Amino acid sequence: MLFVLLIVQKFLKIIKNKYILSSVIVVLYILVLHETDLITLINRNKRVSVLEKEIERKKEGIAVLKVSIEELDDIRSLEKYARENHYFKKENEDLFIFSFE
Repeated sequence: MLFVLLIVQKFLKIIKNKYILSSVIVVLYILVLHETDLITLINRNKRVSVLEKEIERKKEGIAVLKVSIEELDDIRSLEKYARENHYFKKENEDLFIFSFE
């Protein structure tokens, strides 16, 4: 019991020091109460990493689309694309679409 009492007295003596007290208050304010507190910074860093991953995914998608556009420069591949994806047809042919959904 005496040991705990001595520790408490030392702690109170340290806390009564105005420089340490003001430093503790400033650190608490910065870590908890300020608009750029520790929790907000962690959440922002997580959001930044998510957005960076999304940027990489979009860049890969753009690269795939550029390859597709280059392939469509040829008239035969353009016709194939139009027939397969947009169901275009020539004048003298019939088109049947089977859906298994």
